[in-house]
Amino acid sequence: MTEFSTLARPYADALFQMAKAEGRETEWSRAVGQLAVWVSDASVRAFLGDPERAEADRVALLSEIGMEVDSTEWERFVALLVQNGRWKVAAEIAQLYDQAMRSDQRLMDVLVTSAVPLDGKQKAAIREALERRHPGCHMILREALDPTLVAGFLIQAGDQTVDASVRP
Repeated sequence: MTEFSTLARPYADALFQMAKAEGRETEWSRAVGQLAVWVSDASVRAFLGDPERAEADRVALLSEIGMEVDSTEWERFVALLVQNGRWKVAAEIAQLYDQAMRSDQRLMDVLVTSAVPLDGKQKAAIREALERRHPGCHMILREALDPTLVAGFLIQAGDQTVDASVRP
């Protein structure tokens, strides 16, 4: 995964900068997300990976994805991915693109894992503590239950982890 992220990051960053300059971040997010779905299909992967297929045919296949973005820009983007063999990391490009978009919008995904469901007061306290730690950011709280925890919780916010859990 790390290697895929390394390969995908320049594409995601450049695509996000272009989309931001156009004010079309959401449309490009949907487009690259749809691309990731397409290339995850086994038959599409087989078509794209077939060395007998012409590059133009591969580009044409990916250009057919219905998008709300400029078709010329979309075709240039997929042609670049096909030429460089980076269509294989479309899912990572989509993920990194969305991370860049959330970061730009000052949104932070937070996963709180606990032994039992948190009540509203606990969620509010966690959200307030994280917002103090990350001024100007808005937290998107998600919850998960882990029955192996005895008490406490584990918080994953961006690339940071706070482990305030008790395990047997």
